Amino acid sequence: MRIWTAFDSLILWIALVLLHIDQFNYVDDNFRFEEEGCIELYQPYNAYSPSNQTKLLHLWDDINLPHECRKQEYGHTLTIIGFQVDPNLMTVTLPSESLTKLIRSVEDFLVTFTTSRRHTLTEFQQLTSYINWSFNIFPLLKPALSNMYAKMSGKTHCHAGIYLNCAITSDLQWFLHHVHNFDGIHLFQTLAWSPSDLIEDSHRDEFALVDASSSSIGLYFPWSHLGFWSELPCHTPTSTIYFFEALAICAAIHRIHFWRTASHFVQCLAILSDNTNAVHAFNTLKVTPPYNPILTSAIDIMIEGCLQVRVDHINGEDNQISDTLSRGQLDQARLLNPKITILHFTPPRDALGAVKK
Repeated sequence: MRIWTAFDSLILWIALVLLHIDQFNYVDDNFRFEEEGCIELYQPYNAYSPSNQTKLLHLWDDINLPHECRKQEYGHTLTIIGFQVDPNLMTVTLPSESLTKLIRSVEDFLVTFTTSRRHTLTEFQQLTSYINWSFNIFPLLKPALSNMYAKMSGKTHCHAGIYLNCAITSDLQWFLHHVHNFDGIHLFQTLAWSPSDLIEDSHRDEFALVDASSSSIGLYFPWSHLGFWSELPCHTPTSTIYFFEALAICAAIHRIHFWRTASHFVQCLAILSDNTNAVHAFNTLKVTPPYNPILTSAIDIMIEGCLQVRVDHINGEDNQISDTLSRGQLDQARLLNPKITILHFTPPRDALGAVKK
């Protein structure tokens, strides 16, 4: 593989630098975009192809690199490594037959819950691998595998039976619900941006600072001069500060969705937290089961509201107002920002409870 990669990289360098044929590749597949109508005749195949594709074929001929006509595809959409790419709609989706197969595989796995309730470790691994592949299209749905990974942890006998439980079933049903309704990645809507972009351009979208203490949770939306505080909820699956810091991030996402109106439409939300574990959880979307409901609750809102969220770290000394709110020091928060309006809120209930095994 190293030899092939070195060889193919050299060919790409010739195409890009010497012949100015812009392209990108995946292992041994080469792709590019071309304006409609820019085609040239490739005589050996007696067929017209996009201009740069034809130039690439001539390059391959010059170095005696073999190729086949049936593999020289082009069109308004192409299936690339199993995904359907549409350069005009700027979307990447699963072809309908692949989507149907994925849904059927998960549904068949769940049928066992009402019969023997057991699968082998190999069957668990096969389904998790299949779902992991789909995360290229459904990146927000990664929490769907949290309980499955926990159930497989430490097990090595490939034919030993593993029981399904309510937590796994609930996660997979959550996955299916969103897969049925999700229309794929929209590239124009997923361009790179960071919390600093919103801070520098505060009139475009919104950002929030959040914090949690041993007694309360605080949310602060600087450009709206809005602060929220809540006592820590009871009956949570864990009492670690990490849980409540992550819950604060989730609550900020819910608050934005709650007050969103035509006059205050937010498409991008940046959230700053001084807890590195909570920041990591939302950036990777991978947590252990007790924390998983926080992610699924937040993602439900993000998908429903087409809300893009970025979470980043902030130093504690730069997070003073949300810190005072999280400690219930409301008068101190008013001193730090005389314009602030402080309201009480209730954390999202669906983020609180871990499914009991």
